[in-house]
Amino acid sequence: MPYNISDLGMNTICHILIPVFVSVPLVVSGSQDKDFEYEFMQEDTSYAFRGSFLVNAASDCVIDLIYNVHNISEYALGAQSIELIQQGDTWYDVSYTYRKFFIFEHTSTWRRTFKPDEHKIVFDMLSSKNNLKMMPEVISSTGYYQIRKEKDRCRVEYFQACLLKPGVFKRAYINEAMRDSISFLHELKSFIERKCE
Repeated sequence: MPYNISDLGMNTICHILIPVFVSVPLVVSGSQDKDFEYEFMQEDTSYAFRGSFLVNAASDCVIDLIYNVHNISEYALGAQSIELIQQGDTWYDVSYTYRKFFIFEHTSTWRRTFKPDEHKIVFDMLSSKNNLKMMPEVISSTGYYQIRKEKDRCRVEYFQACLLKPGVFKRAYINEAMRDSISFLHELKSFIERKCE
């Protein structure tokens, strides 16, 4: 008997669509190219991503591009909104909202802190919420951007670690995070090359 998708409940739609889009396993062993390298580490309810790349750019330009809140939309893939909450001399709090597959929305707030002596920008998640209980909740997340000179070029290192609560689509969520992290690293490199080289 034919039916309309509108006749289905939201939970039914979620159970159909989300696994189709994001649960296909993806194995990443890490790039071996020294100009662009990464690795993805996963445990039961946590994952970490570390990646780095080389650019022909001054470190001051790279730091300014990454830290400036007005530039985040240039390299934060898929962010529907980015809102500055408050700021101090070397830190600020910013909120991101992402929407995927028409039905999933995730909002998180982060503190980004610039450590000039270390040429480092550290970020820590302050809060996180999504609109679907079946998706795993992010308990904590932290990471950094490290910028350092390497001969006549500049190396940008990115690291992020996340701890999740168990959820129905935990594996799917982690697989999608892995894809997004690699894409993000490519986008960040392209952005810096366009603006600093």
